[in-house]
This record gives sequence, C-alpha cells and structure tokens, in this order.
Amino acid sequence: MSYDPDPFTVAVKDSARDENRAVRRLVRAEGDRLDFDSEAAAHRRARELSADGDAAVKVQRAAPQDPDDVDGYLVGWPDRRTRTPEGTPTEGLTFDTEANQYGALGEALVCTPAVNPPLLTHFARVDADLPTEGVDDDRLRVELDTDPEPVVVRSDRRWEPDCRAVVRLGPDRPVLTEYWCEVKAGDGSFERSQRAAMRAKAREATVLKIRVDLDDLPESYTAWVRRVEPEDGDGEELTYRVNSELGDFA
Repeated sequence: MSYDPDPFTVAVKDSARDENRAVRRLVRAEGDRLDFDSEAAAHRRARELSADGDAAVKVQRAAPQDPDDVDGYLVGWPDRRTRTPEGTPTEGLTFDTEANQYGALGEALVCTPAVNPPLLTHFARVDADLPTEGVDDDRLRVELDTDPEPVVVRSDRRWEPDCRAVVRLGPDRPVLTEYWCEVKAGDGSFERSQRAAMRAKAREATVLKIRVDLDDLPESYTAWVRRVEPEDGDGEELTYRVNSELGDFA
C-alpha cells in the first residue's frame, strides 16, 4: 500500500491512551495532535507504539465529513480473540480487568450511593464553605442524576456527563448548587470534543472533572476534583484532592 507524501496530522483518541502506556507518554510529551511528514510515517509510528506499549494501536483515516481538522486518528486496536480465563467455574475464574471495567469502577465509587455519595458530599462541604465536621448528614443532601441530558455544542461537540449532582441544605430545601461531572479512572483521558462541550457548559453551571486513583482498593481510593473554567474564562482551573475510605459516610 502506498501513501501520499503530504504532511499528515493525527489526533490521539482515548482508546489509544487507555490501552497503551507508550501512547500516554507520547501525549504527555507532545500533546494529543501529532504531525507527521507523511501518512506512512504515521503508520510506522503506530507500529512502534504498539511494540513499546504492549497493546496494539492503529491509524485510521478521518472521514471526509469529519469536523476535526485532522487527517486521521490514533485508536486502540485490541486483540479480538476470545481470551480464556485461568481456573474453572468451581475453583474460580481469573480475568484481566478491561479498560471499560476499570472506568466503571471509578464511576461507581463517585456515583454510589445515589444520595450523599462520599466524594461529592465532601466536595460540596468544601465548595460551599461548610464545616467538614458538625454538620448533620440530614442538613447536607447531595442527590445524583446518573443519566443527565447530553451537552451538545454546535453539532460536533458532545459530552454525556456521568452524573449531575444537586446540592441542598436539607431534603426539602431549595437547591444550593449543582455539579455536572465527568469521571475518569487512572490514566483515562478526556476527549477533545468532551472538553469543548464541558467548557461551554461551564458558562452556565459548575462542571467538574474527577479523576480516581484505584491503586489502594479495596481499602481506600483517592480522587482529584477539578473545576472546569468556561471557554472564554480567564481564570485557572482549581484542583482539590479528596481521600476517601470505605467507612466514610457510613
């Protein structure tokens, strides 16, 4: 197969970063848009990243109607073979954790239970400048909607929030504030279209990016909460770190 010698720009997709640690290192060093001298060079780099990162990635050409100003995308290309787990059903089956399962664990920690989940409840106390001790749980109430409406900007920027948290100072009190949240576990990254829609939504509501470290499960987990600034804002995003144990808010 031959490729045109023209310059070739590639955007890195979440699937490539999630599955390949060499891609994550590359993005940290060079960003999520990569410029190559040719399409052949882009494919060659994908093969090198596949070998270095122990997980296959591939360059896919962008569709002609694609709104992003790129020539292609670097995407994860997982092995489609059915993997046989170790063990037996009676003795126990051992599976590798897949990227989507890993992400679901982080989302479950942030979004469970549906009323007063530990992380967002603690964050609401800090954000509203409430005392972290001495406030009855019945006074501070954080209620989750885990299926909020998607946020669409123009027709090419779409974000489906993991949850919307409504904060009140009591079950029947007026809404104090609300948060629109996106949750990532480990090194999971935020798609560019997500970030654009999140910044647009931040012009009218509080938008939070939440990253969860699962390394210390099942005893504890650590999460970083970052407030997203509007796309036309001048301020920097503020980051909060929250440590939670399984017994918190029991």
